[in-house]
Amino acid sequence: MGEIGVGIVGSGWVSGEHIKAYQANPATRIVGICSRTREGAVAKLSETGVQDARIYASLDEMLSDPAIQAVSICSPPNQHPDNVVACAQAGKHILIEKAVANDRQALDRMLAAVRAAGVRTVVSFVLHWNPEFMLIKRLLGERAIGDIFYAEVDYWHNIGPQYKQYAWNIKKDIAGSALLSAGIHAVDAIRYFVQDEVDEVFAFSNKRNPEYEYDTNLVGALRFRSGAIGKVSVSFDVQSPYAFNIDLLGTEGTIRDNKVYSKSFFEGQTDWMEVPTIRPDSGDVTHHPFRGEIDHFVDCILNGVESPLNLEDAAWTHAVCYALDESAATGKPIRVIPVA
Repeated sequence: MGEIGVGIVGSGWVSGEHIKAYQANPATRIVGICSRTREGAVAKLSETGVQDARIYASLDEMLSDPAIQAVSICSPPNQHPDNVVACAQAGKHILIEKAVANDRQALDRMLAAVRAAGVRTVVSFVLHWNPEFMLIKRLLGERAIGDIFYAEVDYWHNIGPQYKQYAWNIKKDIAGSALLSAGIHAVDAIRYFVQDEVDEVFAFSNKRNPEYEYDTNLVGALRFRSGAIGKVSVSFDVQSPYAFNIDLLGTEGTIRDNKVYSKSFFEGQTDWMEVPTIRPDSGDVTHHPFRGEIDHFVDCILNGVESPLNLEDAAWTHAVCYALDESAATGKPIRVIPVA
């Protein structure tokens, strides 16, 4: 395959980072963009310095363009299922912002379309390319802390009117829940680090911001198939800077964010070893490593390989979120329904 033509769906904040990452990749070219308004699309192309790109009146018009082989879905979350199904049926490879679907039925419809089409997918859990995440994965791969028996990951971010997405993020029919809107990064991370599937969850939730149509704070206990246990939490009401807390307790040591304690790995260690690195400590999308993610997406297309962050894998993360939200709503423990 030669140069990959890319179409962008949506002209919000995150779409600009996708565009910049594609511009930095020599194998891709931005062919065009479609958005809710032509004005938004024009502004995004101007902001990112894209020239000679088309502005499509609709997604259908974009998908009918043979110059496009791949699409980035950067529309609001409730539009993702229809967008993805249409892209798959048109034979386009798809990079999907999270959450991919706010309910299990929509997710199943997406999976069926992608499986039938055989297109490549990557779901935008962009923190996998954050240096702290990469450090932790390397330590785990070298068994610095042995087998994980307990894990915690927290996503604390006061998403208020200072963010442009606030206008739709407060609406349940668009954002879904605090977990699906943003806390899903914590669920993805705990699965990524523990390397096991969650079997059962129990959660509680509340809210303090009355403008939100759903609970803005949730804490959930997890039981993994291996017997490991864990906790995830999300808070939109937190009164502090953005925080993404990671705690991993293993049979041979412990990792706390960018600190590690492992006497069997570091001979003579007497205190925490802290590694100065770039942490996931900002909600600003310009802080996120989209270039690594999009380079990975492009490599998957060019080499005809599946990504470990494809829609199939992301479906498991979403299934955990659905179970946690159901548990918080019912006050009951919920088994996680496997992905069919």
